[in-house]
Amino acid sequence: MKRKADVYDSDVFHFNWFDQCENFSSFIYRFFVLLRVILSKKRIVWTIHNIEGHDHAAAYNKILRYFLLRFSDVIHVMSRKSLEVPFLRKYLHKVVLIPHGDYLGCYPESSLDVREKMGLSPDAPIVLFLGAVRPYKNVELLAKAFCDVRDSACPEAILLVCGSVKPAEYLDKLQKELEGRKGVVFYPKFVPDEDVSAFLKCAAFLVAPYSYKSALNSGTVIMAGSYSKTVVCPDIANVQDVQDESDGLYVYHYEDDLEHEKNLGDMLKRALADYRSGDIAGKERKLFDYVMKNSWKSNRSKWISLYLK
Repeated sequence: MKRKADVYDSDVFHFNWFDQCENFSSFIYRFFVLLRVILSKKRIVWTIHNIEGHDHAAAYNKILRYFLLRFSDVIHVMSRKSLEVPFLRKYLHKVVLIPHGDYLGCYPESSLDVREKMGLSPDAPIVLFLGAVRPYKNVELLAKAFCDVRDSACPEAILLVCGSVKPAEYLDKLQKELEGRKGVVFYPKFVPDEDVSAFLKCAAFLVAPYSYKSALNSGTVIMAGSYSKTVVCPDIANVQDVQDESDGLYVYHYEDDLEHEKNLGDMLKRALADYRSGDIAGKERKLFDYVMKNSWKSNRSKWISLYLK
């Protein structure tokens, strides 16, 4: 009788987000998975996404990180600035840099009319925040910055915030914060894969006000570029690489929350002005070209090399 295949029969294990447990039971499970893989002497590839977990910086996550640093055969990073992360200093000899892959054809075509669903004007420019809504993503600051510049920059513009919200108490707080803000539409629900393309295509551009405390890489930037859209965002690690190679984004820097709000607002104003004039198309083309240059297909040999001894 043929034995049922076991995941531990695999030759290579590629861990993503593995050091960012939401609770202790998740840590215990992951620790024993990792321990079994280490003891079986399988090849380990670890992709580093963040400096630390966005919401969960529990001490036990550092235990997982230590074992991944110590026993990974390859540590994969997606941006040059990631090489400066302090905990990587002793392990640079096994670090490999390959940029974030593309989202070309990742989501199916959608017949959803987002404007009709949300009750929005057919001509209103939509500034889109799309993805999981968490406290570290600065949605309150984004809404305030948008409302501060909307009347002078583009009075008909809409900030559409979409995504599931956690924890539950944060949803209550956020609804109260966004309620009554002119031009802000809040859709606190998970956007299924079959509708993502519709949301992306309706956007004038996307916005992602990341925190420097944890973020190294932006999947939103690559997703937007895959759909010929651009993004307003701060200069986190992979954003610096994208901007250096393409100038396809609206990028800003900040030192504190007050400066973040001001500089985000200034960049929103610039992006809205470029949208109205049509100049935003230049940014969109440049970002799309960057995505194509660093697509999964273009970097195929580099990705395969992660799994070869």
